[in-house]
Amino acid sequence: MKAILSVANREGLPLLAQELRSHHVTIFSTSDTQQFLWKEGIESQPVSTLTQFPEILDGCVKTLHPAIFGGILAHRGLPAHEKELKAQHIQSIDIVVVNRYPFVETVGEPTISLDMALEQIDIGEAALIRAAARNFQNVVVLVRPQDYAPVLQEWREQGEISLQTRRYLAAIAFQQSASYDTAVATYLRGALSERFPEELTLALERIDVLRYGENPHQHAALYRWADRPTAVNLPTLADSEILHGKDLSYNNVLDLDAALNVVQSFTAPTVVIVKQTNPCGLACDDVLVEAYTKAHAADPVSAAGGVIGSNRQIDQATAQEISQLTYEAVIAPDFSAEALQILRKHKTIRLLATHCPIEPRLINTQRLLMGHIEVRTVCGGLLLQTPDFVGDGDAEYRVVSDREPTLEEITDLMFAWKVVRGVTSNAIVLAHKLMVVGVGAGQMNRMTSVHLAVEKASERARGAVLASDAFFPFADGIEAAAKAGITAIIQPGGSQRDEDAIRMANRYVMAMIFTGKRHFRH
Repeated sequence: MKAILSVANREGLPLLAQELRSHHVTIFSTSDTQQFLWKEGIESQPVSTLTQFPEILDGCVKTLHPAIFGGILAHRGLPAHEKELKAQHIQSIDIVVVNRYPFVETVGEPTISLDMALEQIDIGEAALIRAAARNFQNVVVLVRPQDYAPVLQEWREQGEISLQTRRYLAAIAFQQSASYDTAVATYLRGALSERFPEELTLALERIDVLRYGENPHQHAALYRWADRPTAVNLPTLADSEILHGKDLSYNNVLDLDAALNVVQSFTAPTVVIVKQTNPCGLACDDVLVEAYTKAHAADPVSAAGGVIGSNRQIDQATAQEISQLTYEAVIAPDFSAEALQILRKHKTIRLLATHCPIEPRLINTQRLLMGHIEVRTVCGGLLLQTPDFVGDGDAEYRVVSDREPTLEEITDLMFAWKVVRGVTSNAIVLAHKLMVVGVGAGQMNRMTSVHLAVEKASERARGAVLASDAFFPFADGIEAAAKAGITAIIQPGGSQRDEDAIRMANRYVMAMIFTGKRHFRH
């Protein structure tokens, strides 16, 4: 038997090569791989032994030769193929072990040039993988180090590698080829600012199989972008570390992502409590434990069994308060040792750490490098869009009411405007002193959302401000807010009845500002 080895990732290679030798497999390798094996004391022959042709063009051409591809693609037991191999003095290749240059990691470096990026695009290795995978009935193809051990174990125990395993390995090989080519296409397209090409593939890698889907009878798994850059450390749910707790479910992931998405819009210490993907409580404070206390006070009933997001490390005092109640999960940049000791007493709570800052300045970077598109399934296809981000600073606005908002109102209006982006439409958020006091979410009309938010706030609505994710189609919502004691409103504007809304605000001496931008979240 004969094998070709050409790998950029040398993890597990010495053990693999040694075991191949123990099975009396003759190893042929490209120059860099051969040098590595030689240093490990493992004998191999150069691929030029097969091709009778030297590597050229700085190694760009080394395996692209009929002596190699004929040996890989030939069908064993097919007389015509065996006859041709014999006539051309070509030896059969039984095992192909190939992995490619780290293209994604390379292009993730900020200083990478186009020429340097192009040098990382494999040609011969890509062809080797596809050829071996196509002929998996006769050839074993290995493209991932994690597959070496189970394949070798099967060989030892069964005396061969089964057709089912070969097919599985071929599927992995073709999928990796697709992901690799997708990463290259994404990189090249990036400089062209082409958001939605006519043809598009999405490269994903599975992180984990989840406990269950949206309901227990459904199956689910969590994937992340395979072409994400690794050079920039960004706070994402997909890259967070689970420090404690039982496995995540589909709904846990959605709520955690919603919590992270909302809390990263704030610079001050902030805590959000999310339930059914909506923030039911959120507050900022100089002290994290106070921010948590205020966030919980916004809606204690809904908070039970929710998910917490924090843009600061969870400290001992905050952990002590959190531990008094039941929550599904907490996501934060990190947890102090004391906080972990306290929270780990609850066996089921999930604790996730991003291990990097959660702050607004990273949002635009995340949009450019990772969150370039949002994807949702529809019947028969996918729906894509660019993400809805709030900038680092306050929103641009214009005062449309007779009364100018006070400085305190402006502060709360900007706060509420960042929160409302994370609430399901028709979204209404009431806030006072950097604390959410009422939320109306997911209703079929805006008036009902106003009533729900006011009902949640109760007496705390007096002196609070209101943020609406889209315009008020009628002035009745403005009047309901005014009668509840709301003093100022921030909304996009743009309704045919904006003048009615403005007149209603002036009637109750409310301040109202228009942003010209809406934040629907269906």
